[in-house]
Amino acid sequence: MTFAQGFQSYVCPGDSITCEAGPFTVLAQVVPDDSPDAPDQRQDGFWPSLYADAPGFIGPGPNHRQRFAEAQAKAEAVMEGWRKGDWFYCGIVLSVSLEGVQLASHAASLC
Repeated sequence: MTFAQGFQSYVCPGDSITCEAGPFTVLAQVVPDDSPDAPDQRQDGFWPSLYADAPGFIGPGPNHRQRFAEAQAKAEAVMEGWRKGDWFYCGIVLSVSLEGVQLASHAASLC
């Protein structure tokens, strides 16, 4: 089973693609994540740190202040995009049907 086409670069909730697997039709659909948590609440080390015992430690070495500033700017840009709704967490849910009859609405998923 192979999807002949993939999702577009920019997707919206509900976007879908299909493929045939023998007599079955498999639908892959974009489903928004139901968790309202922000990226910095979901990921340890999201915010960079200069402290070795912190999850976001950027590591020692040359230009550590510059690397920290770049990582901080990137994290702030990710958060700003999330706050503005430019991107969202989602999963892909597969459903399976046979001759137009849905057999499984959530046969498998990838988050």
